[in-house]
Amino acid sequence: MTNPNYIQEIQERARLAGFNMAEVCREAGIDQAAFSRWKRGTTVPLVSSMQRLRDAVDRLIAARLESIDKIGQP
Repeated sequence: MTNPNYIQEIQERARLAGFNMAEVCREAGIDQAAFSRWKRGTTVPLVSSMQRLRDAVDRLIAARLESIDKIGQP
């Protein structure tokens, strides 16, 4: 779960939803420098850290969808 492909998957989901990793890291409470080290393979993240990033992307997407829904309501 902590292989580079998983990190790329999280980045791709965020990118497709219109978020950058700085936003995702901030939402997850993870230092962006730590994420950069994981991406480069310098250090290996905990599974729980990867889950926090994934959850952060989900929350950001949900918040965006909620705000879109509110725009369409009278």
